[in-house]
Amino acid sequence: MLEVTIFLFCFYVVIQLMYIFYPLYTATKSNPANSEKKEKGISVVIPAYNEEKIILNCLKGIENLNYKNYEIIFVNDGSTDHTLNLLINQLDFRPDWYKLPALKIPHEDVIEVYRSRRFPKLYLIDKKNGGKADALNAGAEYAAKEIVVTLDADSILDPASLQAMNHAFDDPALIAGGGMVQIKQGFDNHIGTPKKPNPMFQLPGIVRYQILQYMTAFYLHKFTQSRLQSIFVIAGAFGAFRKQALYDANGYRRTVGEDMDVTLKIHKLIKTNPKYKHKKLTFIPEALCYTECPETFSDLLKQRIRWQKGFVDCVLFFKKAFFSQLGFRLSFLFLFEFLLLGTINAFPTALIPVFLLFNLDNYMVAVALFSTNCFLAITQSLTTVFVSERFGLIYPNRHFRKFLFFIPIETITYRLLGLVFVITGTISYFKNKDGWYVSKRIGNAQDRAPLEEQKEAA
Repeated sequence: MLEVTIFLFCFYVVIQLMYIFYPLYTATKSNPANSEKKEKGISVVIPAYNEEKIILNCLKGIENLNYKNYEIIFVNDGSTDHTLNLLINQLDFRPDWYKLPALKIPHEDVIEVYRSRRFPKLYLIDKKNGGKADALNAGAEYAAKEIVVTLDADSILDPASLQAMNHAFDDPALIAGGGMVQIKQGFDNHIGTPKKPNPMFQLPGIVRYQILQYMTAFYLHKFTQSRLQSIFVIAGAFGAFRKQALYDANGYRRTVGEDMDVTLKIHKLIKTNPKYKHKKLTFIPEALCYTECPETFSDLLKQRIRWQKGFVDCVLFFKKAFFSQLGFRLSFLFLFEFLLLGTINAFPTALIPVFLLFNLDNYMVAVALFSTNCFLAITQSLTTVFVSERFGLIYPNRHFRKFLFFIPIETITYRLLGLVFVITGTISYFKNKDGWYVSKRIGNAQDRAPLEEQKEAA
């Protein structure tokens, strides 16, 4: 048993070192997207279910977009609050008989399609409730542009975000890409405005934990995975797809992990459909959006349970496709790192303190493994800081010091919550795989700004 533990731990170390050294030596400072490039058509789909507190926040980013060839499609997924009326009244939506579906992906019935009289690039689809995946399918059905961008209702686009997406999709081999998702609470009120927002770190510990976690997950993990063509989840908060690829993949499946599911379906498309041979997915760190994170442990737990349930569901749904239809590299990382080391291993790891109470023979081995893990975690977090600076995320000195001081604290405190999230989420899946909770929306009136009249009609 001890030999197996050490063997698996050695593989874990190798993988973590890969996430440290690959971005450290290959990530280079990006060049800003050229605003003179021909703009591809982009449809931004925003699914909404009971989002009345925050649904207007995303308009702040939309009004300042340095882009013209786009449309915004809000999808009201049978909300039971005032989301629908709020959108209709604030944006003067009127029924639009000319916006027609492609009839490529099934979804729940659409009740009405609206277009804003004030802002002609904004559309609203009111449909029967079917879940987030179903709402995304409806949005893709009515999208008129070549590229479909998915955006959470609590997310705010950076003014240059669509330019960055446009630049990335100049590569004809690219069929899907994920943007960089930052935590909104970690920046000042300039988010979504022409003025660059300033990062800050004088925040509650649970928010700091998520900021560090997001930065590491995107700047190190997704960066490395995309270079290895093994990125297995394009975050639903901000992802982009060629519309035809979504159609050919039959859209989103109804599951709590719809973003991971559709990413794996795109990978499967590449491996099994000759039309998509040599196509790829990537991470686009220059494309930024800002999203609201949970501010209480209860809401964070609900969110992470949902994420873990989505992961387990995808493991079971794609179990026959690994290696044969999803490729070796992606299948190996998915099954070895995230299933074996991340999920299955979480259960015995959580019991180590109990084992040591009854058997102290391996006490020093446990201490050595824990110390090595802490060293790797701290090194990875420090690497995150260096790599993020190459993409323009630079903390002012006093906030930078707080960031550095927080790293070792997070390693031996908040990071251990990961075991709780994985174990609870896995057990919850087998108890009720379809049930899930929506994190409490906080909202901030300061985020809202009235849209200026669009100079160009769609």
